[in-house]
Amino acid sequence: MFNSIQIFGMALLGGLGAGELARRALSVPRTTGYVVFGLLVGQSGLGWIAPYDIEANQLFIDLALGLILFELGYQVPPVAASEARNRLCAALQISLITGSAIACAILLLDFSVPSAFFVAALCLATSPAITIATCSDVGARGERTGLLFTMVAINGCVAFVAAVCSLPFLGADEPVLGLAGAWALSRELAVAVVLGGACAVLVLLGARLLGRRPEHQHLLILGTIVVGVGNAIYLDVSVLLPMLLFGYLTRALDRSNQVVAIRIASDARIFLVVTFVLAGAVLDVGVLAGHWLEAVVLVIARAAGQFTGVWWNRRRLRLDTRSAAHLSLGLQPMSSVALVLLANVHTLDAGLEPRLTGALLATILLMQLFGPLATQTAIKGFGEATGLQSREPAIEQPAANGRSCGGDR
Repeated sequence: MFNSIQIFGMALLGGLGAGELARRALSVPRTTGYVVFGLLVGQSGLGWIAPYDIEANQLFIDLALGLILFELGYQVPPVAASEARNRLCAALQISLITGSAIACAILLLDFSVPSAFFVAALCLATSPAITIATCSDVGARGERTGLLFTMVAINGCVAFVAAVCSLPFLGADEPVLGLAGAWALSRELAVAVVLGGACAVLVLLGARLLGRRPEHQHLLILGTIVVGVGNAIYLDVSVLLPMLLFGYLTRALDRSNQVVAIRIASDARIFLVVTFVLAGAVLDVGVLAGHWLEAVVLVIARAAGQFTGVWWNRRRLRLDTRSAAHLSLGLQPMSSVALVLLANVHTLDAGLEPRLTGALLATILLMQLFGPLATQTAIKGFGEATGLQSREPAIEQPAANGRSCGGDR
């Protein structure tokens, strides 16, 4: 019905209006408004955006993911080695407990073991897009926000590795076939790591040559993100891990502070709005109506696993009871990594049982709608939502070191 440019413009303007309405009239995150607008114009509503339109606009989605994942990796704060070990161990334990809870819930719903482990991996990840976008909207900055970024980054990596390693076992007739596929995907992981590291080295070398000139370094970082995303697509690997590593390594290896303050979050905004609208458009409310029970079970199991994991590690993370509860709440937004890893909804049907596909998509829909509110509540609970001190937040000035999470950072 519409071409790609028309869809892009409609998603951008309509999403902008819906986001502002959600923020000003309902005091909910703009991202919720973006998703609701997508539902209205997608297959759940007017049908102006069809599933094949999502595939035609995949480039916009990939670029948005590249920008937002770089931002997430860059926002992970540097800490002492002992603290880094504590955070890594805590994040791994939280991921293990959460994944186990999800897998048990799926098995109790009478699904196969391979499907259970695969979907548990997909449901494990916290949405980096919702985290960054919501933190940007509320002007989140502070120690607890940095910890949230760290947990989101680590559990995203764990979920990615678990998902791609379990994918070959879906529908495998013989164990040998599954092991061969797992070996192939382990090479994919290696390629992703090398690509992320190469992008970081390119930016660090370029920053040294260009000097501390923000406009030139800005182009350098944006260009490297685009090249990195393009190479990931060319090499047939997900953009998730290389872009996340790119952002983290750029900050961690910048010992002499050669990289100037950047504004990637605001650059990503245009693509981020479109991505949330398209995510809403591809999801079907009818699926939620047909699989609400499975979705509710998955949401409860996932939340219980995360709350248990964070509570168990609260001393290691130096959190009091209240902060631990808020951190758990901040981890609730579920990443639509299923749609990212598998490119589109139809691919899910190839390896998953139809009922489980519906349950997964219904769960994603629930968390796309309510996940941003959970993150906003967590940041407010931390006392670090500087943009919510008034009804309409003032325009924030970029921080001196460029490493806070402001909307126009």
